[in-house]
Amino acid sequence: MAQLTTREHLGKHDREIAAIRKLVLTGTKMLNALAASQRETDRQLQVLIRSLQRGNNGHGKRSLV
Repeated sequence: MAQLTTREHLGKHDREIAAIRKLVLTGTKMLNALAASQRETDRQLQVLIRSLQRGNNGHGKRSLV
């Protein structure tokens, strides 16, 4: 196995650090997207819960006669 020079060794570490940074940024973007999706799901769930509490099927309270 060949001995790496100091410059090659530092270059290798720089590439590894850049790859790790890219992974962290990608993970952060994914977490932000997941959080936004979760907020929308929570909002829709609250709308559903409120509609179920009203107890009608969307047709107002009118007489069937």
